[in-house]
Amino acid sequence: MNRQRLEAFSDGVFAVAITLLILDIHVPRGDPLTWAVLASLLPSVLVFVLSFVLVGVYWVAHHTMLIFAGAVGRRLLWTNIGLLLVIVFIPLSAATLGDHPESPEALVVYGANLSLANVAGLGVWLQATRHHRAGPIAAYRRFVARVHATPILVYAAGAATGFVSVPVALVLYAAVPVFFILPNPWLDRRTVQALAALGETPRD
Repeated sequence: MNRQRLEAFSDGVFAVAITLLILDIHVPRGDPLTWAVLASLLPSVLVFVLSFVLVGVYWVAHHTMLIFAGAVGRRLLWTNIGLLLVIVFIPLSAATLGDHPESPEALVVYGANLSLANVAGLGVWLQATRHHRAGPIAAYRRFVARVHATPILVYAAGAATGFVSVPVALVLYAAVPVFFILPNPWLDRRTVQALAALGETPRD
């Protein structure tokens, strides 16, 4: 299978997952529309926005990882399927947290889902780049592996903190996409160097 077909299939699954996030947010039918009713949707809307951004971060990372992929074999295909399986669970864990925003259990489920997404993403990265055993791309491979592993610890800290302070736990969850979205010369420089070594032209 060529890389373009793998990307197309994965893009479709990411698109479905990111669309499903909004389907659990709706105004209760049969009740008068009041500001109190709209305010009751705020937790679900905030979790939706956070989850939308997080799935977007995973999609961008997935796109970047596949640039470094060589031949697409069975091991990469099934590792990628594992990542997509975890991604499509995010709407469920997000809906659970949106419906129970004060529940430590809901925070743990959500954090566990995000942690598994990073674990699966790390697996895809290591499998996609397994043929880079030496040189600058090998160094970049190890660098990205560490970057992918760090959010797992942040999500675990957020899940544990949820039993003490829900707002602090949510801030920890939100800190991960902020780190990857904001301009980061440290990350960008390493990525540009690796792309140049690969023969790819970096694009904004």
